[in-house]
Amino acid sequence: MPPAAAFVDHHCHSLTTAWAKADAPPWPLWRRCFTESTSERVLARDVPDLLGYRHFLRALAGVVGADSGDEREVVAARDQLAGADADAYLRRLLDHAGVGAMLVDTGFGGAGTLPPAELERGAGRPVWEVVRIESVVEEVLAAGGPPTDTLDGLIDAFEERIAEAIEGGAVALKSVLAYRSGLRLEPVGMGELRGAFDRLDLAAQARRFDDPVLGPLLARRAAEVAALWSVPLQFHTGFGDEDIHLPGADPTLLRPLLHDPRTEACPIVLLHCYPFIGGAATMAGTYPQVYLDLSLALPLAEPIAADLVREALGLCPIGKLLAASDGHSFPEMHWWGATVWRRALASVLGAEVERGDLDERTADELAARILGGNAQRLYGLDGRPSRSPQGGTNL
Repeated sequence: MPPAAAFVDHHCHSLTTAWAKADAPPWPLWRRCFTESTSERVLARDVPDLLGYRHFLRALAGVVGADSGDEREVVAARDQLAGADADAYLRRLLDHAGVGAMLVDTGFGGAGTLPPAELERGAGRPVWEVVRIESVVEEVLAAGGPPTDTLDGLIDAFEERIAEAIEGGAVALKSVLAYRSGLRLEPVGMGELRGAFDRLDLAAQARRFDDPVLGPLLARRAAEVAALWSVPLQFHTGFGDEDIHLPGADPTLLRPLLHDPRTEACPIVLLHCYPFIGGAATMAGTYPQVYLDLSLALPLAEPIAADLVREALGLCPIGKLLAASDGHSFPEMHWWGATVWRRALASVLGAEVERGDLDERTADELAARILGGNAQRLYGLDGRPSRSPQGGTNL
């Protein structure tokens, strides 16, 4: 695999404003990035017991100059480097993992995260914005006024803001519908839609939009807008949230969207996918508009990362597999996601070369496409100025 192959992190999040200090006894803050649980018992007892977490600490020790993979030693060495020059340390991590660009979902983390412009300045590489559609709905509902008086007004205001974001430079839309009400996308009647709107608790939904009827409706409308612009729409699928009902996050539930003539032109990116990787790969190999991403699955399930990549490539065409870290909060997560991706892909493609099924040159070309070339093409990044919203727009 070519060392120069740039990793285009097409699905990640920004850093916390206080990311330069990870140590906060009784345990380092980044433990929260290695589990979907919010349980203090899990953080205290179970995260340190994860084989992947032990691998992470040992690998990071080599980057920060710690003498061993002991958690406290790694955190102390890391905090010393970040405290001396945070931007230099951030760039050191990204350079080490070969991260060339980042596509950031600005709907995660709220006011406590760095806006894209600030992240781009610190990282020293392009950062593009991905707009989370549920955050747009929450913003519309929070603003109140006439748009929220009627269902049609809500839809119009939502679509207008989505279009403005794309016109302003957002390279993709993103939905967390799977983690709210599930990926139920079959059309419902107007009576049911208006009834759901009439029952809507505006204040509660402005804080966390999860309506099981209107959520799928607005996801479909977002796909229609994205289809007009040929902008990808990312869907979280599989694991990724503590309160998820896993059967409702199965990516195969998106089938009605893929057969709708109004949304067929919208590229659909399936994020995470674990434990539905086989089904997601089948969809990517069947539908021309579907792409596959493993992101969170690889760093969290690092001991079996190569197996997951191998399973994905069983049915997913090379040109449709995208690499991402799903890193958030701390730059070590972006570094670790990219590092695990490189290791897993080297293992899978290296085995192909050893068996004589691929030559080294072809394996290098395929790796470069998966690590960055596919995302570069899908999101139209070549020659496109990075998106650093003035003042750090955080939709």
